[in-house]
Amino acid sequence: MEPLACGHAAPIAGHACAHLVEAPGAPYTVRFTGQGQDHDLLCDDCDSPTAPARAELRPICAACQQAHLERLDDLIHALGRPEVRTRASALRFEHREHSLPELESATLLALEPLGSAPRSQWLAVTSTGDLLRLELEKPTTTRLGAVPAESLALSEPLAVHVSDCGHYAAVANATGSHGVVIALDSGAVTMKLDRGTYHVTHCQFPLAFFRDGDRTLLVHGTDWNQLDISDPSTGERLTPRPAEAAAAATEDSEAHGLDYFHCGLSVSPDGQWLVDDGWVWHPVGILTRLSLRRWLHENVWESEDGPSRKSLRQVEYFWDGPRCFVGPRLLAVWGFGGTDRTLFAAALIIDLETGALRRWFPGPQGDFHCDGQFLLTSAGDEGTAVWDWETGERLHVDSTLKPTAWHPAARCFVSVIAPGQLRESRLAGTP
Repeated sequence: MEPLACGHAAPIAGHACAHLVEAPGAPYTVRFTGQGQDHDLLCDDCDSPTAPARAELRPICAACQQAHLERLDDLIHALGRPEVRTRASALRFEHREHSLPELESATLLALEPLGSAPRSQWLAVTSTGDLLRLELEKPTTTRLGAVPAESLALSEPLAVHVSDCGHYAAVANATGSHGVVIALDSGAVTMKLDRGTYHVTHCQFPLAFFRDGDRTLLVHGTDWNQLDISDPSTGERLTPRPAEAAAAATEDSEAHGLDYFHCGLSVSPDGQWLVDDGWVWHPVGILTRLSLRRWLHENVWESEDGPSRKSLRQVEYFWDGPRCFVGPRLLAVWGFGGTDRTLFAAALIIDLETGALRRWFPGPQGDFHCDGQFLLTSAGDEGTAVWDWETGERLHVDSTLKPTAWHPAARCFVSVIAPGQLRESRLAGTP
C-alpha cells in the first residue's frame, strides 16, 4: 500500500488541503460532503470564497483526520451538514401518571431529583418558596422547609442543586447574585451564597455538590472569576486564598488572577473532575476541566491556573450548553462548530483525562441525560430521543415526551402535565 499524503500507508479516510497536510497544527474548517460524516479539512485560506472548491486536496488516513478533529480549540467553521444515522430498535417509553392533590394549588418553580437511591423521589420548589419532597411511588408530599423570602427573587428563574446524600439543597437565582444552602432534614439555612454582580446575567450560577470521602462538599461561585469549595453543613470555606487574610490584594493573588467568567458546573461520576462551561472576553465560551482532589488537598490556586486546569473546547459566543457524563471520565457536550452562527446539533464525546475528542455524531438536540447506557436528549419542539452514543445512531424518538426533569438514579423522567398531576416516563425494551 502506497503512503498517503499524510505519510501513512493506510486506507483513505478523507481529504485535507495541502497546507494542513504540511502544517497539521494549524486552525481548520470542516466541510461536510453530505454523505454520512464524510468531510474535507481546509485551512483558513482554502476556506475563503475565492478558493477553488477542491483545490489542492490530498488524501489522509483516519488517524490524521481524527488528530485534526481532536484540536477543538482550533476549529474555525463547520460547512454543510452530515447525515444523521438511525437504527431500528424495540425501545419505547412507558408512562405512569400520579395524582398529588396537595399540589393542585401550587405553582412549581423547579423540580430536581432527590437522593441517589433508585426511588422516584423529587425536590420541588414552589412559587411561595416551599421545599417539598415528592415521593411518587406512594405517592406523598412532605414539606421540608422554605427558601427565605429575602434571600432571592422567586419571580426569577432558579438554579436548584441537591446533594447526592439528599441532605442539602442549594437554591440560587440562575442568572442572579444570591442563593442559599438549606439542610433538608431541619429546613435551616446553613450557607448564604453571593457571587457578586459583574455580568451575572450572562452566566448560570456556578453550583455543584460532590463527595470527598465521607464528606459532602459544595463548589460555588464567590466572584465572577473565582470559585470556592465549602462545607455545606457549616458554611466553612475550605479553599481560602492567602490574599483573603489581608486587607489588600497581594502580589501572589494578582499573579493567579483569572480572566474567566465561571458558569454552569458539572462533576464527574467518580468525583474526580470538575467541568466549568464559562467564557472570556470577546466573548468566547471555553469549556474547562480541573481536578477537584488537587484543588482541595494540594493547591488552593488549582481553579485559577493549576496544572490540572485544561481547556476542552472553545466556541465564539456560546457557553453553558447541554452536557452530561456518559461514563466516569467521558463527557457528552452539545454542538459541533467554532462559533454560535455555525454550530449544529451534535454530541461530542470528550475524554476528561486526556482532553481528547473520542468521537462525535450529528443529531442530538436539547437537554442531555444518560441512563447508564444511552444518551437521552429532550427538546421542546422534537420531544425525547434515545441515542447509542458509541455508534452515534438514533434508536428511538417519542415526540410527545417533553419532560420537566430527569432522575439519574431512578432512571426516569417526570413531567408536570396539570396542577397536581405528574407523569413518570421510563425507557423499556431492547436496542
